[in-house]
Amino acid sequence: MRKSLLASTLALVFSSATLANNYAPLAEVRDQIKSPEYTQQEKERVVEQARIFLEDLYVHQYAKDIYYGISPTGHVNAVSEIHKVIAELDNLSTEQLHARLTKIFKAQRDLHLVYVHPQPVRSYATYLPFEFDKTLDVFGNAEVRVSNILENISPYVTDSRLPEVGDKVVSYNGVSIHKVVEQNLNTGYGANEDAGFIRALSAITRKRHSVSLVPEKNDVTIEFVSHVTGETYTTTIPWITRLPANATASNSNETAIADLLEESTNFEAAEHELVKAELDSDSGTPFATTPTADPEVSWAIREVDGKKVGYIKLDSFSVVGSIDYSLWLLIDLLQNQLADTDALVFDVRNNPGGLITYADRLVQLFSKKQAKPTELRFINTQLNYDILHDTIFSTFGPHWQKVLADVVGTNARYTANATYITVPENNVFGQNYYKPVGVWSNAKTYSSGDVFTCAVQDNGVAKVYGEHTRTGAGGANVMRHSVFAQYIGAPYFEALPHGQEMTVSWRQMVRHGHNKNALIEDFGCVSDKVVPQTLNSLLDNGVGNFDTIARDLLNQVQSKSTVTFLQPHVSDLSGTGRTLSVEVTNTEFVDVYFNDVKMQRIQASAYGNSSKTIEYAIPDDAIEGQIKFVGLDGGNTPLWNGARYFY
Repeated sequence: MRKSLLASTLALVFSSATLANNYAPLAEVRDQIKSPEYTQQEKERVVEQARIFLEDLYVHQYAKDIYYGISPTGHVNAVSEIHKVIAELDNLSTEQLHARLTKIFKAQRDLHLVYVHPQPVRSYATYLPFEFDKTLDVFGNAEVRVSNILENISPYVTDSRLPEVGDKVVSYNGVSIHKVVEQNLNTGYGANEDAGFIRALSAITRKRHSVSLVPEKNDVTIEFVSHVTGETYTTTIPWITRLPANATASNSNETAIADLLEESTNFEAAEHELVKAELDSDSGTPFATTPTADPEVSWAIREVDGKKVGYIKLDSFSVVGSIDYSLWLLIDLLQNQLADTDALVFDVRNNPGGLITYADRLVQLFSKKQAKPTELRFINTQLNYDILHDTIFSTFGPHWQKVLADVVGTNARYTANATYITVPENNVFGQNYYKPVGVWSNAKTYSSGDVFTCAVQDNGVAKVYGEHTRTGAGGANVMRHSVFAQYIGAPYFEALPHGQEMTVSWRQMVRHGHNKNALIEDFGCVSDKVVPQTLNSLLDNGVGNFDTIARDLLNQVQSKSTVTFLQPHVSDLSGTGRTLSVEVTNTEFVDVYFNDVKMQRIQASAYGNSSKTIEYAIPDDAIEGQIKFVGLDGGNTPLWNGARYFY
């Protein structure tokens, strides 16, 4: 079985084949973190490739200027700034070049648009031994508190006092912490107010040198207030550097190009989550969970007010083997271990993304109606047209070619919208959970995490509970320069020197349903109910917030219509016979589909809470396939659905 797409992607982008690294104070290794000197030809190549990304491929270039406005100290127009670098290139040193390009890319506040530094710099990372988070006080005012201690690098702090989880941050290097957040809005990549705040906190506590410059000083001085005693104390903490792994990067051939074309991941955050396993034991869940065969999924059941509430933690939308395999594992979990729960909390907090179609297809498991997939569009450029018509990328869907062909040579800014998959393809498995569902998100929920969170709203499937008002707002399909260089090459793309990389937001996501034509980028998904981080939630690891969400779900008015399938999800006809049966209540009609073709409508007339058995005989000439049942009320409104497979 091939490894997960996320692991393959990170091996390509960050060359982190192993986590067996050593750590050292930045003061001891600063001189090692140096970029190689570039020849003039190498500088020209890097800048030209950056220009192509920013001018010809970057789908958000117009929307960013509208959302943020232009500011010399904030957001800058990416295209005009890259042309300034081109004009001044003869007078720029290698170090100045990297600094200028880093600033341009980061100023877009887009974690899909990343300028990755050369080797050996990109293999280093520098951390403070703790993490910060935004909390609210009893009056609803924003605070910054210590949310986690990175226990395995804490021993490097030998002469200074370490804070405790819950301690309030007052100042950072003598500057008010709220001012520091404001100063780092355009270096932390975070879009919108919530994500900007959260990513700014990450930017001052960790620096992955693949994307961030080395700190100017070897330590930071931070003023805290103890949450236990109320005392104010100041401590100086050294930066601790993670040294490069000794092993070489994994073979990139394990990742299929088709998967790369639908990737939507915050690579830096995804890599950090992998590294956290060696830094501390925090699982990111409110209580102990049970792992599954999918390393990205764990689950638990918690009793709240005498009711059983299911919990699923999805760490990313990467897959092991295939999307179908991951969905089957979740279906098994819903139909067995979590079958008797009264509500379900689906936790995508801190989820950095993964495959877009995985996020889209997951929605069907909770939807009584046909779930619609996310729409995407290109900017209208000749290069995009050429890529989709004249290269290997032409094999990935005529609908993408058509939307570009329809606008090439016109003044249209964007193409029409298109989807990766059709509505039937997005609903192969059907509904598999019939109780209230809540999606738990935060401002670090990004990329395909945004896709899923927005999709449950757009399809009317679940209520979104957010630690913050909005999710992280990563609204694009992300593509890597190395993929373009490998599969397309000249005259469009040239390999970057010294192991450099760039990523770009290539296709822009557009919402549907009640949020039709809204963008995910910058705006994110607005929570239906905010359940904020507080001092108490940090100290109890979020258990209290989970219970708040659970009670809200349990208080929802539940559908009176129910369905119980009397056969397993997959049936061997030789052993079970050719009749499929369902028990239903409060259902007027049941429509039956064979391989998405409607076969008949059955008058159920199941009124009240007494169940009625509905049977369907599989046609004698059918050897294998899918039977889908759809329950309807008297007005033909879908009440539930479910699919069964036979062979």
